[in-house]
Amino acid sequence: MTNSAPDAPQTPSDSPLAARLRAVQGDLTRSEAMIAQWLMLNEAGLAMETGASIAARTGVSEITVSRFLRRLGFRGMADLKAEIGSPAASLHIHAAERYMRLLDGELGTLLRRDADAILGLGAQIARPEWDSAIAILDRADEVFVTGFQTVRGLAEDFTRRLGIVRGSVRFVAAHDGGLVEWVPSQRRADEARALILVDMVPYAREAEVVVRTARRLGIEVVVITDELNTWAQHHTPYVFHAATKVGAFLESTGPLATLLNLVTHAVAARDPDKAQRRVGSWPAVLRDLGLY
Repeated sequence: MTNSAPDAPQTPSDSPLAARLRAVQGDLTRSEAMIAQWLMLNEAGLAMETGASIAARTGVSEITVSRFLRRLGFRGMADLKAEIGSPAASLHIHAAERYMRLLDGELGTLLRRDADAILGLGAQIARPEWDSAIAILDRADEVFVTGFQTVRGLAEDFTRRLGIVRGSVRFVAAHDGGLVEWVPSQRRADEARALILVDMVPYAREAEVVVRTARRLGIEVVVITDELNTWAQHHTPYVFHAATKVGAFLESTGPLATLLNLVTHAVAARDPDKAQRRVGSWPAVLRDLGLY
C-alpha cells in the first residue's frame, strides 16, 4: 500500500493522482513542477510510460522523476500505475473519456479534421522533392524566410526556430526592406542562397513577385502553402501543401505550423551533431541578457 500525500482540496473532476499533485503543487522545484504538469496532462497514457520516458519527455533526469514519485507517496512507476488502475481511479472521468466526449461536439469535429490534415502531411514529406528541398536548405550559405499578412507571424516564428539549428537564417519583408538583403554580396561570391515562402489563401499580391525575383537572382525557393495553391508550382518544384480548410471559421494554421516544424527537424537531422553544438553554444551568448 502506498502512503498518501498531504491532504489538499480536491475538485470533483480530480483523479486520485491529480489530488496528490495538487497537494504538493505550491512547494515544487522547477523540475518537479514540469513533471507534475506533464503527469496531470498525460494521465491517460501513463500506463505506457516508464521513468525514463517521462524524464525524456519533461527534460529532467530519471532520478528526479523517481524522487518526485516518492515524494507523491509512490514506491515507483509500478505503484503509480496501480493507482491509475484502481477502482477509485475508475470513478474519475478519465482524460481519454473527456477526449471522446469532446469529439462528439463541434470542436471535436474540428479537432479530428485538424488531426487528419496533420496526418495527411505524410504524403508531402514522402515525395522525392522533400529530401531535395531539405538538402538545399542544409547546404545553403544563407536562408531567407518570408510570409505575408495573417501568416507573417508564423513565418517569423519559424525563422527563429530554424535559426536555432542552423546559422544564417533571416526573415525578409519586401515592404520593409525592399529586398535589399538580396543584393549580391561583394565579399562572398557564388554563395548558395535559399528562400522559404509561407503563404495561404488569400494569397498576398507580392508573393508570386517575390518568388519570381528570387529565382531570377539564382535563389532556390521552397514554398510551404495550403492545398489550394496552384501558382507556386510554376516557379519551383519544391512546393509542399498542408490542408487548412477544416470547417473552422477561419482557415487552420495548425497543419502549416506542423509542416514548418518538420522542416526544422529535417534540417537539423542532416547533421545532428552540428545542430547540437550550435544549441549548446547558445547559452553562452544569451547569458549576459539575464532573460532566464
